[in-house]
Amino acid sequence: MHKIITITFGPCIDKSTSVSFLTPEVKMRCAVPQEEPGGGGINVARAIKKLGGLATAIYPYGGYTGKF
Repeated sequence: MHKIITITFGPCIDKSTSVSFLTPEVKMRCAVPQEEPGGGGINVARAIKKLGGLATAIYPYGGYTGKF
């Protein structure tokens, strides 16, 4: 299998959360937000690895986002 290398020029931090169900016009409580590295190439590399492939994500490292 070939190894895939992705390049992300603008990495970010993806935040997501969930609710147990949706009800219109009712205030809902979300689960604790999850944070993970994101950006096009990073997300693609993560998906490739989850599917059993080989991938390396390359991105600029700097500031809070890079350290995260």
